[in-house]
Amino acid sequence: MISKVFRRSNGTIGVKSIAGVVKAHFNVVINHKRMARLMGELNLQSKIRKKRSNNLLAEYTVDTVVPNLLQRDFDALLPNMKWVADLTEFNYFNTKFYGCAILDLFDRQVVGFGLSLNPDAYLVTDTLQAAVRSRDVDTLEGLVIHTDQGSVFRSREFRRHSQELKFTQSMSRKANCWDNPVIESFFSHLKTEFPFHSSMDGLDQIEKDLHKYIAYYNNVRGQKRLQYLSPNMY
Repeated sequence: MISKVFRRSNGTIGVKSIAGVVKAHFNVVINHKRMARLMGELNLQSKIRKKRSNNLLAEYTVDTVVPNLLQRDFDALLPNMKWVADLTEFNYFNTKFYGCAILDLFDRQVVGFGLSLNPDAYLVTDTLQAAVRSRDVDTLEGLVIHTDQGSVFRSREFRRHSQELKFTQSMSRKANCWDNPVIESFFSHLKTEFPFHSSMDGLDQIEKDLHKYIAYYNNVRGQKRLQYLSPNMY
């Protein structure tokens, strides 16, 4: 029964979700601690990264807040001058997971996109590495990456990447969404349009379709600011 539920999700759901499905579909109540033990005995482990404790996150957080270098200037003359980044939460099939997106302000292209069960610094740095690969560059010297003041962007891990890749950090003022509206607008469009681009047939399919939507956004979807061209056509 447990193995069946796990295989049906393609290994993407964890202990609490499996316990919930078993209760709903088989009318069998198993608390999450016992479920964790049973899954261990069956050698079943979610493919998606385990959650990290807040204490561990705090250990890797730097208190320093950097200045807002963009000052609400969301235009860029060339690619790789100004990027903006943020996280968002998804909730499908009673499962919360998180997305990280990085956009280039030159053409609003999504240069990096990642998903995880955890809104942590590792999701952000994995997405950053994807952006570096998509741009086929070895360094981000001369680039400004603008974010909010979230702990993931103040983490030692993200700070280390800024030093290694040589980009400059910029941060919005606290609790001020107008300092980073481009990424907020992107997430708004994504969440409004995505259900029409997915069969919504399980979490594994949703993950695949989210990445397909990013490809559609970059290659097909026209934007008024770009004279209704897509970012890759601009």
